[in-house]
Amino acid sequence: MKIEVDFEVIFKNKMPCIDLETNLYSKKDIILDSPKKNISLDLIVDKKDQLKISFKNKCDHEDNVIRLKKLKIDDIDLQHFIYEGKFYPAYNKEWYDKQVIKPPLYYRPGTEMRHTGVWILNITTPIWKMVMEQWLNDEGKNG
Repeated sequence: MKIEVDFEVIFKNKMPCIDLETNLYSKKDIILDSPKKNISLDLIVDKKDQLKISFKNKCDHEDNVIRLKKLKIDDIDLQHFIYEGKFYPAYNKEWYDKQVIKPPLYYRPGTEMRHTGVWILNITTPIWKMVMEQWLNDEGKNG
């Protein structure tokens, strides 16, 4: 399946590095080397799967941030689905231990990644059917 992701990236010296993966396939060590970055690749996707974006190299000495701006699978815009994804940070232990009020285990929506961690979105194929089922469920809740 064709996966297309748009990112906004903030960094000074250390360019963020991500992995983009499903349960069946992964593309490792993608460098986000510009303030706006589009990644487009073909991934093998299972019938019930997860799309994962792992932010691997958060630099504690600069405020580098990755923002997930757009997601398309097989040219179907999944804009409102990105808000269903959860970001699970892998907090720096020293920083975490200093926090009086502990931060959450995950963020939802989690489209802004400020820590090393993984963003996960559950997906099913075919994607058009997943979108239609969500639309029908939304209609039933609002009707």
